[in-house]
Amino acid sequence: MIARDQIHQLADRYAVAVDGKDVDSIAALFVEDVDNGRYGPGRDGVKTFYDHVLREFHCSMHLVANHPIELDDDHRAHGVVYCRAQHHVLDPEHWFDMALAYFDTYERVGDEWFFRRRVLKSWYRQEFGHPEHGTDRVTTPVSTEGPMRGMQLPEGFPTFESFWARGPRPLPERGT
Repeated sequence: MIARDQIHQLADRYAVAVDGKDVDSIAALFVEDVDNGRYGPGRDGVKTFYDHVLREFHCSMHLVANHPIELDDDHRAHGVVYCRAQHHVLDPEHWFDMALAYFDTYERVGDEWFFRRRVLKSWYRQEFGHPEHGTDRVTTPVSTEGPMRGMQLPEGFPTFESFWARGPRPLPERGT
């Protein structure tokens, strides 16, 4: 229970740090040797990545919800964090909301849990009052690079396509 609570706190602290644009606090949530690709290794790479990404919008509000966690062993775990995130962009001024999920890998170092990896997948992005679009719109983000790369939701769930690939289970026979 202590491990699950500490891991839940990671997701909550991450949301608050992103909304506060606190790259130092975000970096402290990751293991020291995290791989950040082209942004550089370790927590300095985390800071560089978020310093760039968080400049894409003026402010945000992340609300985390469902967060099932599977403990793999005493030092590793994985889980999924659902999130609704609102973002305010200044140029051109508008808001966009996202329904997303973080597919996380966690690692315990000493007595503390950290993110080893976060993979962000999204159901959709909804824009409000965008002056260039004229109306509100919903889009499904698809990208080959950055935090939105890869398969999106719901197809990103490992069981989704196999569910639709098979027919429904037969109903039991009713007695007469």
